[in-house]
Amino acid sequence: MDKKEMRHYSIFSYSLSSLPQHKKVKFLRELFGYKETKNKKSYSHDGLLNELNGEKLGSNVILAPAEHIVKISNFFNSYTVSVTIKEVWIR
Repeated sequence: MDKKEMRHYSIFSYSLSSLPQHKKVKFLRELFGYKETKNKKSYSHDGLLNELNGEKLGSNVILAPAEHIVKISNFFNSYTVSVTIKEVWIR
């Protein structure tokens, strides 16, 4: 397997159990984005994950390119969310 084919990513596993409900909603909207309808018009708001070409792997687990590890870590720290980070190489 050629290393040139491999891409460096980070897997973030986090817990929102320490946050009150209104902060959980704000956190999730900023991370994943959301859609809303006002006066029969639909609006879409992109989240941090979409901007950084990341994706949701499961409940409380996301994958993002490793070059964005500082930006995502700072986002988690701003909400005092505990996070575990694993680095992986994916073909």
